[in-house]
Amino acid sequence: MAPRYPYSLGEAGLVILSKHPILADGRIDRPGYPPWMSLMLRWARIEVNGTTFELVGVHLARPFYPELQGEDIGAVTQFVQTQTLPVIVAGDFNMSPWTEKLERFTAATGLKRYNMLYLTWPMRWGKVPLQPLVAIDNVFATPQFAKIATQGGPRLGSDHRPIIADIALAKPAQP
Repeated sequence: MAPRYPYSLGEAGLVILSKHPILADGRIDRPGYPPWMSLMLRWARIEVNGTTFELVGVHLARPFYPELQGEDIGAVTQFVQTQTLPVIVAGDFNMSPWTEKLERFTAATGLKRYNMLYLTWPMRWGKVPLQPLVAIDNVFATPQFAKIATQGGPRLGSDHRPIIADIALAKPAQP
């Protein structure tokens, strides 16, 4: 990946790859959880053609843990609401686009949704390949961005199908 995406953040789990230098970064962990389960949000500040924005990757709790999932979406909502730069949020929300929690997240943050149609999970059960049944991986962005195209990606070995979202700046970001 280094030639195509020479800049990266993270080693496993939640990784951000970029063609552009990462100016700043951070993460939000669930307190009291082991390291393999604690990372919920990773962000990178990136500048492209004079516009600086935050790229945020998330991996929220599964729906089997509704209280923890609610805490996770609350933490992501709060993070987005405190940002002053344009924001793109993408990742495994473990919620379909039609859940009440994701509806509230969209309303509270003002982010636009980019995946309503592409089913992303499960791609496999153990080693058995499957056709995905639900859209639990999502892409959102602030109004400074516009969707060019969104599509489901190919099998890459994960139990999730990737979402490929081509996004461009719709208008110059205001400070």
